[in-house]
Amino acid sequence: MPALQPASATAGMLPIAAIGAVLVLVAWGVGAIFGHGRRTALWAAMLTCLAVILWVTIGLTVVTHSGGTGGVNLTPGQEIRRALETGAGAPWMNLVGNVLLFVPLGTVAAMMTRGGFFLRVVTGTGLGLALSAAIEATQYLLGRVADVDDIILNTAGAFLGAFAAALVLSLGGSSGRAERARA
Repeated sequence: MPALQPASATAGMLPIAAIGAVLVLVAWGVGAIFGHGRRTALWAAMLTCLAVILWVTIGLTVVTHSGGTGGVNLTPGQEIRRALETGAGAPWMNLVGNVLLFVPLGTVAAMMTRGGFFLRVVTGTGLGLALSAAIEATQYLLGRVADVDDIILNTAGAFLGAFAAALVLSLGGSSGRAERARA
């Protein structure tokens, strides 16, 4: 994820997030009319997650033409350590932002996956890993630094979202089965 100032990150994400939220609600309503509300809303949420992630990681670079000298950091933990050791705002925001940006993606992917707990977590985490690697490769091609730490942090965010969603769904599914068995 690019090291963004808080105002520019918020300004870039808010319009897409607002449009995405409206899209999810409309899709849910239209889908409910045809008996597909939850699934349609999840697809709208997935597209919104992808739009926000792509806008923040690639779109802002293309729009501002702020390409750099490029490069690759293949040393795992280098930027993470720097953020933790310095405690400075920009590196710390980059660290937290990379994790938080992918939590919704992992959550929605796990909710869309049919299967048990493990499959939901693996699917959400795997999607986050694949998308993050593709983004880093694209950033490199755009003259930015591709950083393995971004992949690690993005994947961690997707894992957290997928784990939380899978846990909630498995707990909800257990009580639902128990209620149906009693009826």
